[in-house]
Amino acid sequence: MWLYSLEHSLTQIEPNLTPLIAPKALEQLKAVSRFFPDALTDTYGFEYRLAPASSTVDFAIHIDKPEGAILAGYHPNQRLPEVFDRHPAWQQIQQFCAAWADPSALLHYHIADLWLEFDLERDQVDDLPVPGVLFRPEQSQPSLSTRYDWIWEQALPVLLNTALPDAVQAKLIECLTCLPAKTGVFQVGVMLSRSVQAVRLCLVGSPSQLIPYLATLGWQGDVAELEAIAHALMPYVDGIILSLDVGEHLYPRIGIEGIYLSRYLPCVNGQWRSLLNHLVQEGLCEAQTRDALLQYSGYSVGKAIHQRIYVRGLNHLKLLYQPGLPLAAKIYFGVMHKSTSCLVNPVHVPVASLNSENRISLHKKPRSLDSALSSAVSFLLAARDPQGWWADFRLAAGISDEWVTGYVGMMLSGVSDDRIPSVMQQSWKLLNTRTHRANQTWGYNRFPPGDADSTGWAIQLAATLEETESERIQQAVHSLLSHQRPDGGFSTYERAEPIRAFIHAPPEQTLEGWCGSHPCVSAAIATLPHGILPSTCRSRLHHYLQSTQSADGNWDAYWWQDPEYSTALAAAAIAVSQPDSPRITQAVNWGLNRLTDEGFIPTLDHPTGSPFATAWCLRLLLLQPENPAVQAAIVTVVDWLLDQQQPDGSWAASARLRVPYPDDQMPNQFDQWIYHGTVQGSLVFDHARIFTTATILQALAQFQLYSSKHLDGKSVQDELTTVLA
Repeated sequence: MWLYSLEHSLTQIEPNLTPLIAPKALEQLKAVSRFFPDALTDTYGFEYRLAPASSTVDFAIHIDKPEGAILAGYHPNQRLPEVFDRHPAWQQIQQFCAAWADPSALLHYHIADLWLEFDLERDQVDDLPVPGVLFRPEQSQPSLSTRYDWIWEQALPVLLNTALPDAVQAKLIECLTCLPAKTGVFQVGVMLSRSVQAVRLCLVGSPSQLIPYLATLGWQGDVAELEAIAHALMPYVDGIILSLDVGEHLYPRIGIEGIYLSRYLPCVNGQWRSLLNHLVQEGLCEAQTRDALLQYSGYSVGKAIHQRIYVRGLNHLKLLYQPGLPLAAKIYFGVMHKSTSCLVNPVHVPVASLNSENRISLHKKPRSLDSALSSAVSFLLAARDPQGWWADFRLAAGISDEWVTGYVGMMLSGVSDDRIPSVMQQSWKLLNTRTHRANQTWGYNRFPPGDADSTGWAIQLAATLEETESERIQQAVHSLLSHQRPDGGFSTYERAEPIRAFIHAPPEQTLEGWCGSHPCVSAAIATLPHGILPSTCRSRLHHYLQSTQSADGNWDAYWWQDPEYSTALAAAAIAVSQPDSPRITQAVNWGLNRLTDEGFIPTLDHPTGSPFATAWCLRLLLLQPENPAVQAAIVTVVDWLLDQQQPDGSWAASARLRVPYPDDQMPNQFDQWIYHGTVQGSLVFDHARIFTTATILQALAQFQLYSSKHLDGKSVQDELTTVLA
């Protein structure tokens, strides 16, 4: 069970709600919130009726994928009360979240998050509340045609525990397959408290495209009138979402939602004030309600559960148009709560938005190395999905679990924490269950062909656990060797045709880029312990690394924007057999020149410091720790990294994975990357912060080893070289 319910969080902002919400409605909110653990969400909100004015308010809870494990019944410590297990609607939610949490299910990759919306006007809150469920699809590239067949074929049947009525499904298919170009689905929802007669679609795009589209679907409202409403709203918001209810036909009521791209920031910069003034002028909001809403935004600190900052703000507006009826308006506002214990970075609080009683001073609290390592391990353990996989990076193939789990499992190696050995064993056992590829390799996730990089990290983990004599590893190593190219380097993909078929590349497109030698992949494989690769293979590989070091001392990467990754790994591999090689000195000097005086690596995307690139630079510097200049830099880098750790133990997502075009052999010369894309030509970050955090954890653990040996006056070179390799 759980110690604190969501009601405890709600109570902390009750003084800010009372000017807006009537006492009876507030008691209804509390009654619903006490059914749920506080850990279920860090964001929840309220639907408030502006016109016609009403004292009722509805409640909504945001659910991210990790918290979905609680609803699925998978979380080891947080479970809903047993009464939920016996309620048909909650059984449906449970099975839906179980599919969402399963990396082998497509819903795991199609759904970004969901909201539970409780209609307090309809629900009897003394009984078990039954919500509407709205799920948000993962967004694909705007330039690509998006398939939504998974919505009616998988998502809705799982959520409803039955197929849609034929006529409703036919109309839904028509709506989704006829969407105009450059428009998309923002959310899909159903009300489980009612027999499903309609599916809610929230569509994002230009009203000039979406409103005429409604008419082509047979909507009977006045197109010109709806366009005029949307046009009048657009100057006050950043974008428009249209919501419609799809049954056997389109229902007449249409929602026009005014949204902002930055959550809560418009409360500070005056956008909400302008919008609410407009609503008052149009008779859609009372002046005193406007004033109360503007006063709602702000920040406060509470200590009822543990020390938290509560960030309150207005979120979006919905106008409800129905032919023949007056225009109605609703506003949505909410709160985010975050722990401030062990706060590392001060929260940026726009002072102008705070009332005097809410003004707070958040200072950095020093964190020891031991504390930082323990917090990072805690974050990583909590970041696993219910089966135990680590999953990060979003691409067209989905989210990576095999590659990321092998990498993170290996990054835990050598970290002094009693929790780690069993977790590493579990990671290996999970990887060992993925036996569906004939060559017994591992890949980005279960769907693409296996690749050398994912396979290399899995073998690294197995070697750490002394599993290299197993038949599985012997087969994987044999397959890995087939990726070695004539120049001695390793390619990511052995052959073109399997990956060509997977990405649907045309026959005329070459895959020389993806199937050629890659310094970053080769460097990672070169750090495999001795005895795994045949001596001739290792000799050719080391020759390749020596030949690809730049005149500046670094190694370029193929799949990464940050050469610190490939440089640290390549130098570590060379250091195993040649610890005094001038190539290592050259690489370390390159790293020193990359660092700022403050101890970080600046990048285009992180000009004030990339934690990921800086951590790899630290690993590089630790190859020559006796150098006085290097020693000074190491201390500065470690201080900076500790200063950047977030309250939950993670570091900001800064691992910049790039996906070159398959025929591109020189991605460093390409400058048209699509940020946060999913296909070739894209640049993506580790959205879950798992990859970055694991990388920094390992770098700091190696520094801890260095500092302990150094303080004892012992030489650290041999042992550091072994650990780095």
